Amino acid sequence: MKGLITFLFVSIYSVGFSQNEFDFFSTADTFFFKYCLNGKVDYVHLKSDPDLPKMIAYIGETSLPSGKEKAYLINVYNIYVISKVAQNYPIGSPMDDSGFFTDKSFLLNGRKVSLDHLENDIIRKEYPDPRLHFALVCGAVGCPPIPHFAYRQELLDAQLDQQTTKALNNDQFVYTSDNTIYLSEIFSWYEEDFGKNKAEVVAFINSYRTEKFDESHRVQYYPYDWTLNGKTSPEMGINVGEPHTTNISSPPNLQTFTAGSLLGKGKADLTLFNTLYTENKQLWMGNRISGYRSTFMTHLFQFTYGITKNKRVNIGFDVSFRSSGNSNDSTFAGISPAFSYQNSPESRVGITSAGIRVKVQPFKQVADFSIQSTFSIPTIKHPEGLYTANSEENLFWADWDRYTWWNQFFYSKTWGDFQLFTEFDLWFRFKRNESQIGMLDLPVSAFISYFPTKKITFYAMTQHVHRYTNNIEPNNPNITDWVVPMNYTASGVGFKYQILSNLNLELLYTNFWRGRNSGLGNTFNLGIKFLTK
Repeated sequence: MKGLITFLFVSIYSVGFSQNEFDFFSTADTFFFKYCLNGKVDYVHLKSDPDLPKMIAYIGETSLPSGKEKAYLINVYNIYVISKVAQNYPIGSPMDDSGFFTDKSFLLNGRKVSLDHLENDIIRKEYPDPRLHFALVCGAVGCPPIPHFAYRQELLDAQLDQQTTKALNNDQFVYTSDNTIYLSEIFSWYEEDFGKNKAEVVAFINSYRTEKFDESHRVQYYPYDWTLNGKTSPEMGINVGEPHTTNISSPPNLQTFTAGSLLGKGKADLTLFNTLYTENKQLWMGNRISGYRSTFMTHLFQFTYGITKNKRVNIGFDVSFRSSGNSNDSTFAGISPAFSYQNSPESRVGITSAGIRVKVQPFKQVADFSIQSTFSIPTIKHPEGLYTANSEENLFWADWDRYTWWNQFFYSKTWGDFQLFTEFDLWFRFKRNESQIGMLDLPVSAFISYFPTKKITFYAMTQHVHRYTNNIEPNNPNITDWVVPMNYTASGVGFKYQILSNLNLELLYTNFWRGRNSGLGNTFNLGIKFLTK
């Protein structure tokens, strides 16, 4: 009987202790050990682990442990990231959820917090320590690898030194090429934590490296890899624990960056797209017209700027500089009037239009879909040409003499080394005077890209355009508005090459191979894209 009473007492005490004294650090240690291996996280199986909701509940209602706050909050951050990925799984990146870091979706001691707030306004503010950047793991391949243990206050200095040393001696995280040190954007985003300038940042890195960098090295930041740091699984048709194929040991590419991609706050995109369109025949009202060559050279400069931290709103402006010309020589030698750079009956030059632009990701959970809207106005007199009795005063066509409202709908999907990018447009041209007609173009475009290396892209594209017009004859009741006077189809092939980690060169050739009431010709395109770091 005495033994039974003792057994019951111990059992009741143990139950009461486990309920009132939840051992967070031991539970977290076991959790990380079970689901984190080689810096990857097994999101598939941890979703059903009962310890995850227990830890989340404990963090939400329990005050910070006295004397252990720093280690505790590092673990809390990593657990919150894992929990948020698990809630949305399967995803390809934390950035698939635009509010991943900014939504106040967590409770910390009864207070709603976001991951950004927890990291920057609590942990970094209260415990300034550059080594934290190698312990706080944001769920992406670009982060330092997550360890398979929990941080503990009594071991914290040694653990932080260990993780920092491990990261800074990893030649996939910090590496050199052509006398340049390539660093993660972590060192740019939080430069003040590592030093006042690049020299001090390198000095910090050298304090943990076995092989030191010298002062002759330049410093460059490679773009962050936001691919999810998840293990693959049998459910996906790959063995659990298989290493991720992403390799960041050379400067990452910008190849998957499309017209629909958005920038984070403070980032800028400067693009110069040069297009030479030349035609020597057209089909009009069933008649084939030839024996001429019209050429239009467009230099389109676009500036785009990110204004929100969650990468959901960008603003920008466009400026078009055009030169055009017409010749009776239908061979390619007939393009020369377009490069005379003068205003005459056979050629035209000038800054022809300017516009403002906004791009948004309208649906929080659909990161691959975006909408861009641009409103432009003509900036020269008689942009569509001037035709009078005095031929010496006549001017050739330069651009549309209309207010333009261009709405673009983008969607992209990437599978390994391939990407599909699609675009549908509503392109309104509003008339400026009674003699004009209104126009609505409906371009539909598709691009298939292949990435053989991190610096090279090959792609094929096709585009079909219907043009609707209204008010063709305003005083004739027998003429129906919104008719389809023209349509055309163009296809082409392109090539991109990444010159620097944030500079791309693009070449594209297209052929306008069919049309109705339209010109038939070719375009030769050269694009240059620069992204600020």
